[in-house]
Amino acid sequence: MRDVRGDVVRRQLMADHGLDVEAVRSICGYLINGETPSNNIEARVDDLFADPIIEHGATNTTLLTTEAFSSPPDAVITVGFKPGVTDNPGKAATDGFLTLFPTDTDATIATYITYVFYGLPEDCSADWLAGTLHNTLIERALVANKTECSTGQWPELTFPTPPEQVFIEPQ
Repeated sequence: MRDVRGDVVRRQLMADHGLDVEAVRSICGYLINGETPSNNIEARVDDLFADPIIEHGATNTTLLTTEAFSSPPDAVITVGFKPGVTDNPGKAATDGFLTLFPTDTDATIATYITYVFYGLPEDCSADWLAGTLHNTLIERALVANKTECSTGQWPELTFPTPPEQVFIEPQ
């Protein structure tokens, strides 16, 4: 199955940095903070979170552990919004989720993208690569290098819960 988003990243790395990468695959992830049981979500994953014609959908697992990714990559980089940053795709997913599960009124969804790299040049640092893929002001990135990938140590973001804000009366 062709990964258009991954192909765009691969071509952009070549155009901007002269970096020749064999293949880039992408995973769009959704972190759900709600009360709906995961088996109910799993039954509807292809209705809201994945297009079954061009994407694989899964619940409560990382796709990196499935048959869709049978060989260990050279690097994996997961990018998501920092706590408190507006996540427009997450807001849209939350709206759709509440349509399917209207009783879970406090549910919220955050999104992330995982980039999976194959055929990286030996002198390419996964940390440097992460720096080219995300905006450090509004996004956070987790990285797995070749050694970590070979042992299945995948980067996994947690839900971006903003810190509690305390109101202090003016003096």
